[in-house]
This record gives sequence, C-alpha cells and structure tokens, in this order.
Amino acid sequence: MNSCACFSATKDIEMVRDANGNIPLEDFIELRQDCLALREILLPDEIWPAFLQWHRLGDDVASHCSVVLLAYRRGCLPKVTGPIHRYLMTETGISAKARKQYVKDLREKWMLDPDPGERHRLSRTFRGRLIELQYAEWLEGQNHSILGMEAVRQGPDIEARSPDGVTTSYEVKFFGMEDADFQTLLASMRSGPAGGAISVYQPLNYLIFRVYQASLQLASAFGDRVVVIAIDGMAWFRFDMQVSGGWIDWLNPAFMQVDEEWQRFMETQPNGGPSETDLRNAISQIGRAKVYQQNAAFEFKLELDAETR
Repeated sequence: MNSCACFSATKDIEMVRDANGNIPLEDFIELRQDCLALREILLPDEIWPAFLQWHRLGDDVASHCSVVLLAYRRGCLPKVTGPIHRYLMTETGISAKARKQYVKDLREKWMLDPDPGERHRLSRTFRGRLIELQYAEWLEGQNHSILGMEAVRQGPDIEARSPDGVTTSYEVKFFGMEDADFQTLLASMRSGPAGGAISVYQPLNYLIFRVYQASLQLASAFGDRVVVIAIDGMAWFRFDMQVSGGWIDWLNPAFMQVDEEWQRFMETQPNGGPSETDLRNAISQIGRAKVYQQNAAFEFKLELDAETR
C-alpha cells in the first residue's frame, strides 16, 4: 500500500495561493483520483461534488476546512490515509472485513452542515473514528502487533500484543475543542478578542468520566486493559496544568469541586451519573489510563501514564 500516491504527499503547500488568495484544489483533485482511501472511503463520489463546491466557496464564518484537505496542504496526509490503507483497504478497494458503519463514519462530510456549531461537533465525531486507526498504526510503530480492531469486528477498539508478548485491549477516546471554547473563538473572529472564566476542575471531571465510560466498555475485554485519551492540541490548554500536576488520584478517582453545570451534565446521564463507588469499581478494573496530546501533524505525545489499580 505504500506505493499509493498519497504516501508521497509530504510537502507543505499551505502557503501556495493563487492570484485571489485561495489555495488551488487541482493537485488535490488529481491525487484523489489516484488514491483508493480518498476515493472509496474518505471522499467517495456521493459527497465529492458538494465537498468541492464547499471548499471553493470557503467558510467566512468559522474558517472550517476538511481534516483531509488540511493534512494534504500541511504535508502530513499519510497520517490520515495511511492507517485507512493499512486496516480497511486492499489493493483493489475496501476490504470485505471492514465494517460498513465504520466506513460510513469515515466519510468526511461534516463541513456540509449549515450550522458552524454543529459542524464543529460533527468534526470531533469524525476525528474520533480516525483516531482509533491512527493509534493502532502508532502502536505498530512501537513494535506492537495488532490482533483485532473494532473497524473489522465487534469488540474493543484495538487488541494488540507487545514486543514482550503481553496482550492488551485498548479503548480510545478523542477530545477536541469543547463547544464553549469554539463559540468564544467564533466571537473573536467576528468581533475581536473574546474570552471568559473557565473552570480548572470541570475538564478533569470530564476526563475521569470518559475514562469511567471506557472502562465499562472494556469490562469483558481479553488480557490487560488500557484506556487511551487523545486530546487535540487546540484543547490541551484545558488539561495541561492539572494533568501535568497530577491532580487526579487514579487509585481513588472522584469528581472535584462539583458545580451546577457539572450537576446538569450528570443529570443527562443514566441514573444521574456514576457515584464515587461506581467510578472506583469501574476504573480499578483496567490496568492503566494513558493521556496523549495530538498535534496538528497527527503526532502523539504521551502526557500521562497512570496505574489505576
């Protein structure tokens, strides 16, 4: 698969613009014709005309742009297409093993929604699917062998064997910029600098909650169990000080400084959300919680590797 044209798309062309200040699409159009991952999964024919039209017009409200197209312009497209080729494609098309819903979720059409806020949420969902494949490829780069993936069968997101023979099941969660921060960004773009107070505890509570949810998903998984949280670089400021400072006691996890906003969020969860006992019981059943920061080039940086039992 490394012979596909997309693996040669490693030149940063983001600053190449035409006389009108736009970045030309012609080279990307040509590349799509030569790349099965782009043509069959990420940008299939049923969304391709609308995708092209949207990007030719541009987004004056939120400056949104396709994840795939940005990766191409920044010279890191293989970080997006590579794992798709590796796990979901054959030499001639989509693998028969690839789950239909998984493939459907990887169609990059989120930018076609007319509402900027909804586009932002849908783009996070798209990245959440992609991150599972990217992390599997990263594990293989660390000399792990991939034994199974949700992309091709039911079960944990990833099952892998380490170089020393240990089998581990992974559940992978992606955190993008939260909705409130995105709305602040929109306000800044519209009217100049904008901001507001933020809680240092609510992001940690959300992190604990998502690890709890992932732990429940791994309850019947085989071998060692690890929850992976990958946080986009644009959202990392919300977690940096607290994660780096070791604010969470992972052997006795508990929500901190619960306020009305967090209580309202918990009320939307089944049974009003987990109790402290529920948190401890679930999270103690996994072995580790790992937190990574993922930058704009889709590179993983390990920020936390915590024992949970």
